[in-house]
Amino acid sequence: MSTVATLANMFIFKNVDKSAIQELCSLAPPVSFHTGVTIFEQAEKSDVALLLVEGKLGVEIYSASQRREIGQINTGEIVGETALFAREGKRSASVRALEPSQCLLISQELLINASKNPAVIAIEKHLLGTLARRIRRTNQETSKIWKEYSIHQPTSASDDGFISRLKNIFGGR
Repeated sequence: MSTVATLANMFIFKNVDKSAIQELCSLAPPVSFHTGVTIFEQAEKSDVALLLVEGKLGVEIYSASQRREIGQINTGEIVGETALFAREGKRSASVRALEPSQCLLISQELLINASKNPAVIAIEKHLLGTLARRIRRTNQETSKIWKEYSIHQPTSASDDGFISRLKNIFGGR
């Protein structure tokens, strides 16, 4: 199946004409990654996001000497979205191909230059939903840890544990 046909079958493009999707693919040609390839590295400069067209990606954070998988990206999902809004930002996590994968590179320039393309508008709406879900999940995790921390008497050992757990969530070193 062609990339245009695959994208046309995705929920985010359900109301988008194939010609707009074709234009999107010419502006943001698909990029393929082999299994095991690291696509984004935590702490490197961020400049693009990915829309996963086919395959599966793993999201990992590193803290001290540990590596921890914090999620997976499935077909139709976006990863690296903060790069589109924080131009001088750094990657908060690493992303690796868990299986052969194909992605569209979504840049801020694409969002600006093709802002009238219905496929790009669909991506922008999807980005807003993605950001809202991830902020909500982070808030829930932080709240859960804070509640657990509040139950125990703060000691230097529990403070270290609390700080360590927050670093695991947010990828701090």
